[in-house]
Amino acid sequence: MKLLTKLFTLFLLSINLFSQVDYEKLDQYIAEAVKDFEAAGLAVAIVKDSQVVFSKAYGYADIEKQTPLTTKSLFNIASCTKAFISAIVAKQVDEGNLKWSDKVVDHIPNFKLSDIWITNQLNMVDILSHRSGLKTFAGDLLWFQTGYSNEEIIKRMQYLPIEREFRSEYGYQNNMYMIAGEIVSKSSGIQWYEYLDKEIFDKLDMSSSKASSSHLNEKDDVAYPHIESKRYPLTSEKPHAAGSIFSNVDEMSKWVTMLLNNGSYNGNQVLSESVINDMFTPRTILWLGNSMRKAGANFHTYGLGWFMYDYHGQKIIYHDGGMPGYIARVMLVPKENLGLVILTNEMNALPQALSLQIVDLFLGNDTIDWAADYLERVNRYKEQDSAKKNEKIENRVTGTTHSLDPACYTGKYNDNSYGEAEVKLVDDVLVIKFPTKGFETEMEHWHYDTFKVELDDFLPSGYVTFDFNSKGEVTGFKIDLPNPDFHFNDLYFDKID
Repeated sequence: MKLLTKLFTLFLLSINLFSQVDYEKLDQYIAEAVKDFEAAGLAVAIVKDSQVVFSKAYGYADIEKQTPLTTKSLFNIASCTKAFISAIVAKQVDEGNLKWSDKVVDHIPNFKLSDIWITNQLNMVDILSHRSGLKTFAGDLLWFQTGYSNEEIIKRMQYLPIEREFRSEYGYQNNMYMIAGEIVSKSSGIQWYEYLDKEIFDKLDMSSSKASSSHLNEKDDVAYPHIESKRYPLTSEKPHAAGSIFSNVDEMSKWVTMLLNNGSYNGNQVLSESVINDMFTPRTILWLGNSMRKAGANFHTYGLGWFMYDYHGQKIIYHDGGMPGYIARVMLVPKENLGLVILTNEMNALPQALSLQIVDLFLGNDTIDWAADYLERVNRYKEQDSAKKNEKIENRVTGTTHSLDPACYTGKYNDNSYGEAEVKLVDDVLVIKFPTKGFETEMEHWHYDTFKVELDDFLPSGYVTFDFNSKGEVTGFKIDLPNPDFHFNDLYFDKID
């Protein structure tokens, strides 16, 4: 970190002496941050006054093969996809094919939530601004590698509990964006990703960008996902309107340029100014976290596919994206005509840290070394996570055994929302399999009737605990697997055979 601190000091000198960004120093700062964060790869593009003023890639597209990353390497931009979906919905509204007041049930009659009143009132603005009444990430296990069709996911959503105030509280919802995509497919007469290609990608010359990994081919320059500097499998997913787009910083800079120019690109009006205004109008109020307060923010809101907050008197518009092995950030500072795209093929906080560092450079702020700040946060989180794991080990009751013969735990189990799980014996070892592809693992006896499971590299250890009736027969199980994205703890699997 000593070199990083020295480079930060040089930044301050360059700002004070020349009142402009020194891109050579910026390059050195980013390269050192990539090294300190042990990132597989990272690509950055900065747009200022309709010009790409900085664009560079660092590290590897594939760390195992030592394939260099380029600014043309395709990353999964994950939830930065949502801005594209809100744009094509707004475009359909602009063309008169949809109305913001349209109810979801007007277009998808079989749509149902656990609250019938919300079911009948939920409209287009509600689903794009995360105010449906569902809590953040509720139902995400339905779409991640399950093979469920969109129709099946919509059917299962009726079993998700309403835990937020409808239209008053924020609850980030990937499935609602999937529904938005389905509605665009109906209103436009073609699949939403075909409409996206025609109305956005083609008009912005984003010829390499793809709606999903299933559209990639062998010739594509792909930034492969990594977790803890190890290659993670590139999953082949069907197009999903919440987060499946693959793009690169070269082409995303065109998207940013268009947004900053009120929808215009190379003299063509790709999106009308009313569409831009619709997307960037605050709709849902969010909690203002400590990190934002530290940065001086006074408000935090969500519009249509975009977050917004204030920073040193500037309106900041941004969105993050995250999938196993990928993190993305797109950020706009409209008043400064400044935009940036940061993509990494590693699970790290670099996009957040570097975005703030870059914005500070252009605004002339010199108070915080954001890469050092975020690295300290990461290390603190690792210590806390390690302490929790140690606590779990300390609380393990040794010398116990499970109540029944292993064969008595086998069979099929069902959670109404997530679907069927199966417990089976493989070479005298209990194995559990969930609806998600790859979520199949051996069950290690932990204590009593609790078994430890390891589902995936991006998830922490989980613990499956079985329940019994008065006859001593297994009736079901629950899962203790706390993580911010997938709510296993909300599930309960009843034995069904």
